[in-house]
Amino acid sequence: LKSRQDLRHLPFVTIDGETARDFDDAVTLQREANHFRLHVAIADVSHYVSEEGTIDQSAYERGTSVYFPGFCIPMLPEKLSNDVCSLKPDVDRLVMVAEILFDAAGLRLEADFYPAVIKSQGRLTYTQVQKYLQQPDNLSTEKATAPLAQLPQMLELSKALTAQRTQRGSLELDIPEAEAVLDNSGNL
Repeated sequence: LKSRQDLRHLPFVTIDGETARDFDDAVTLQREANHFRLHVAIADVSHYVSEEGTIDQSAYERGTSVYFPGFCIPMLPEKLSNDVCSLKPDVDRLVMVAEILFDAAGLRLEADFYPAVIKSQGRLTYTQVQKYLQQPDNLSTEKATAPLAQLPQMLELSKALTAQRTQRGSLELDIPEAEAVLDNSGNL
């Protein structure tokens, strides 16, 4: 840990779909006066996988994990992707961090990248986040935990970043995501 920044005190959370099995990224956001300080942590697989080694070469050949209804062919061995490198709550994990400072309008003021260690404080799903954001009174009370209390600020920054993209001419496509649902016998 000597060469890594210790960010275990920050309220990192993973936010994924309900059926996600590997948690390879986590975020946290702090409001600083009229600024937002965003930390995005990505599992540091390179700490465990030697460049040009057998696992690296095999992962390179696969290129990505392939998801099928009911099972997955992982890019990396399952022990790495779903355990050792997975940013599970309450476990120290090695990560690479992008730390970005934005102004209130979503303009990037600073950015830094470095190795760190974090301890995720929660696994959230998109459905849970939506539910929490629809009940803002529950997030603004003293009872709200740090991981949940940052959600309104995340939404505020998200809106500012969306406005920036729109000004640059981005195209927003609202396409529903297909999901295959299997019965107990494995049939569609």
